[in-house]
Amino acid sequence: MGTVSSFHAKTNFGAILDRVAAGEEIVITRHDKPIARIVPEGRHSLESVREAVEGLKALRGRMARRKGFHPLTDAEIKSAIAEGRR
Repeated sequence: MGTVSSFHAKTNFGAILDRVAAGEEIVITRHDKPIARIVPEGRHSLESVREAVEGLKALRGRMARRKGFHPLTDAEIKSAIAEGRR
């Protein structure tokens, strides 16, 4: 992962896009503080989504083995969503 200043990013945007297209993540800083991250589209994010889904499936399996665990019904989930929107 590379780090560049906002000024460098502004003046060399094409070169930074080339680096990102090659698979690199670039963090843009302003006054030495990270403010943005440019990541390659597609491939990397898809892999991380798959990892997250597998992690959730494993967690669901561990929870299901716990005594007294009862999964939420669709109606309970919809009710919680509606409650959160109020």
